Amino acid sequence: MQTYLVEQMEGDDVITVRVINAPSPFKAAAMSTDRHVTLRRWEKDWIRVTDENRGHIFAYSVVSDANPDNSGLGIAPTKSRKAQKADQGRE
Repeated sequence: MQTYLVEQMEGDDVITVRVINAPSPFKAAAMSTDRHVTLRRWEKDWIRVTDENRGHIFAYSVVSDANPDNSGLGIAPTKSRKAQKADQGRE
């Protein structure tokens, strides 16, 4: 596992800092927040992950609780495909 420096950001200000051992920067971001994350979409609150060994920097956003399907993937992380299809049939 890699070591990542995970910073929760508010604009350009660092709010919290954690060091996380994870298999990927994406997982490190998710583990630090205990929430679903997605690639950053220019939001005020975001997560900066730095690979401590390589110096690479990654940016992620927390998926909103109000709209769990804002990841752009078309599938809400909290619902199964079957449940989503049932919801679509009701529209």
